[in-house]
Amino acid sequence: MTQAIVIGGGLAGLAGAVALADAGLQVELYERRPILGGRATSFIHPSSGERVDNCQHVLLGCCVNLVDFYTRLGVADHIDFHEDIPFIDESSRVSVIGPSALPPPFHLLPSFLRIKTMGIRDKLSVVRTVAAMIRHVASLRRTGDPDVALASATAPASAASRGAESLPATPSGATPSPVSMAAWLEAHGATNRAIEAFWKPFLISALNDELGDIDADYGIGTAVRAMLLNRSGYEVGLPAVPLGDLYAPCIDYIEQRGGRVVFNRGVTGISVQDGRVASLSLQDGSSIEAGAYLSALPFDVLCKLLPQSQASDPYFSMLDGLSVSPITAVHVWFDRPVTELGYAAVIGRRIQWIFNQSSRHAGAFSADNGGAYLGLVVSASDDWMKTPRQVIIDQAMEDLESLLPAVRQAKLLKAIVVKEGRATFAPRPGCDALRPGPSSPFPNLSIAGDWVQTGWPATMESAVRSGYQAAEVLLRTRGVRTPILKPDLPAEGLMKWVTGLRGF
Repeated sequence: MTQAIVIGGGLAGLAGAVALADAGLQVELYERRPILGGRATSFIHPSSGERVDNCQHVLLGCCVNLVDFYTRLGVADHIDFHEDIPFIDESSRVSVIGPSALPPPFHLLPSFLRIKTMGIRDKLSVVRTVAAMIRHVASLRRTGDPDVALASATAPASAASRGAESLPATPSGATPSPVSMAAWLEAHGATNRAIEAFWKPFLISALNDELGDIDADYGIGTAVRAMLLNRSGYEVGLPAVPLGDLYAPCIDYIEQRGGRVVFNRGVTGISVQDGRVASLSLQDGSSIEAGAYLSALPFDVLCKLLPQSQASDPYFSMLDGLSVSPITAVHVWFDRPVTELGYAAVIGRRIQWIFNQSSRHAGAFSADNGGAYLGLVVSASDDWMKTPRQVIIDQAMEDLESLLPAVRQAKLLKAIVVKEGRATFAPRPGCDALRPGPSSPFPNLSIAGDWVQTGWPATMESAVRSGYQAAEVLLRTRGVRTPILKPDLPAEGLMKWVTGLRGF
C-alpha cells in the first residue's frame, strides 16, 4: 500500500508532497489537470498559442517557506529579487521606494519621504499609521505570550501556524475585534490621498480585496511583516521563467524518492470507515488506498467529497462561511518597447500593477527582438468578472495610454484576458475564526491550502506553509517530529526591541 496520497497539485499539495518525500515516505500525488501549480501556473493559451502565466505572481523577501520550497527543487536561482519598488501615479510620475542604511523600521523612510505622489500631510499620516501598527504589536506583549500576541496582531492567530493540531486559542484577556482595514485606517488618521496612493496599492494587491472588506489584523500583519520587521522583508521576487517551469522538477523529485505524480485523475469521493479515511474514489471509477492522506483541495471542493455525515462536522461545516475573491490578468503584446520599467505599482487606475515581461522572458516579443509584452494585474476584480473581454482590454489600454505615453504610438498586436474567479479566499473581517488547523477530525488525513490557518493571508507563502504544516501532522502520526516549517524572518534593528521577539 502507498504510504501517503496527496490530493491536488497546486503549491500546497506540491509542498506537502515534497516534504513527505524528503522524510522518506512513498508519495503519490493526484492532480485532475495535466499541469501542476494550481492557480499559480502557466499554460498554452488555446487561441493565441502563447505560453502565459495565468497571472503574474510575486513573492516578498519575507516568504521564507516559499523560498525554501524553491531551494529544495533547485529553482531558487530563477527568482530575481529587487530592492526598489517603483510607483507610477495619475500624472505618469515615477517614485521609487527602496532601502537605506537606517535600521528597521526606518529603513524605507528616506525613500518614502521623497515620493512625488503625496503631499507632506499625507506622508505624515502614513508615518502616524505605521507607528500605530507598531504600538498595536507592542501592546500585545502584555498577553504574556509574545509569540502568540504578535501572530494575533499580524495575520492572526497562532498555534496552528506553528503546526499545532487544533484551532488557535484567543490570548488570555484578548477580545476578537473583526474591524475592517478601511475603518482601522480612518480611525488612525489616514488621509484620503494616503489611502489611495499608498495603502490601496500595497494592501489590495497583497490581500486581494477592497480595504473595506479586509480584516484589519490581516492588513496590519502584512504591513509589519513586509515593511517594518526586517530590512529584506519587502523585497520583490519575480520569477524569471514561466511559473510552470518552477514546478516541473517536482515530478522527478517525487519519482526519485519512490513516488509518482498522476495527472488527469481527479478525486471524486472520500470514503470514511471507523473514524479514518479508508480510500479515495477517482474520476475513472477506480479507488486508491494509502496509510495517510493529505488534501490540498479548495475548501468548498473538499467538503463536497466527504460523506454528508462527516461534512457536517464543525471542522468542515464552518468552511461554509468562507468566501472567495477574484483576480484578473491582462496580457498585451506590442510591436515596440513601451517602457523601461521592469515593473511598477499603479496609483489611481483600474490596473494595479504593470509587469514588463519583455525584460524577463525570451521570445518574439522580448526586448532584444524589438517587441514588448506586458502583464497587467487587477486584484479584487469583481467588476470585471462579468465584463466582456474586449471591454476589459479597452479599459486596460486606456489606463496604459494615460500612464505610458509610448503606448500611444505602439501597435497592439494581441491581448489575452485571464479571469481567476476563485483566486483566493476573501479576507473578510472575522474570517480568521473560520480557518481550520491542518489536523482534520480523521487522524490519517491532514489538510493544506492557503485558506488553512497558517498565520498568513492567502498567498503563495501561505500555501507552502500549509503544505509543510500538513506534512508535519502526518509525520507526527508516525512518530517523526522533525520540524519542516521554517521560522519567519527575525526582527531587526529597533523592531526586535519593540516586539520583544527574535522572530515573527
